[in-house]
Amino acid sequence: MARSARVFGLGGLSVALLVLAGCGGKTIHLGTPRDGGEHDGGCSQAQTSANEVLWIGDSWILYPSVQYTRVRDLARAAGAIGPNDDYTIVAKAGATMAEIAKQYSTQEASATKVKVLIMDGGTWDTIQASGASATVTSVVNTFSQLLSTVTNDGTVEHIIYFLPPDLATIPGVPALRLPLQQACVQSAVPCHFIDLKDSWNGHPEYFVTSAGIPIPTDAGGTAIADAIWSVMQQNCIAQ
Repeated sequence: MARSARVFGLGGLSVALLVLAGCGGKTIHLGTPRDGGEHDGGCSQAQTSANEVLWIGDSWILYPSVQYTRVRDLARAAGAIGPNDDYTIVAKAGATMAEIAKQYSTQEASATKVKVLIMDGGTWDTIQASGASATVTSVVNTFSQLLSTVTNDGTVEHIIYFLPPDLATIPGVPALRLPLQQACVQSAVPCHFIDLKDSWNGHPEYFVTSAGIPIPTDAGGTAIADAIWSVMQQNCIAQ
């Protein structure tokens, strides 16, 4: 059986969930939940504590913060985590992919192991290098090594990675898209790739530019959170 990955594309208000490189190389649809659950309509009783869900990355995780607070609040409302539980957030603005990988390794070395990894990353590298191809290659190699490290550590059950949309001030996104998606496909740990390209098209209100760098607004952060939560629900991730 070939390794599989979840590729999540958003178009308008519709959500298309696909698995690339599934059994025999076929494309299959997601969304078949595990039996026995109640709070989420099909997932088995939650086996993941909130603090075992780790958010790593750069400013697209941190600002305006609704990305993770909305997912947390939706999880609380669904009964997936307790009313006072919270996720672990270690993202830092201006973090390179190598620094993001260290964010994971530092948390994994602590007493609380990681079961779910939610992340972005790589675009800050390309901003600094104006999208240089050598930098893209370095980002992809570092991401692939992170996936290998996660596999070898053996505690992470799911990875959710989201790629920012095509914006003029983030020059590396088009070049990063396919190789990062392919790295997800090849991951031994299920890797769910969320591409914001289509869902952000025609929504200038989703971001603002600060010091030449685009960051999500509340509306943009909400769109990111809803995409992540949909993937979590459809795949019984920390539910």
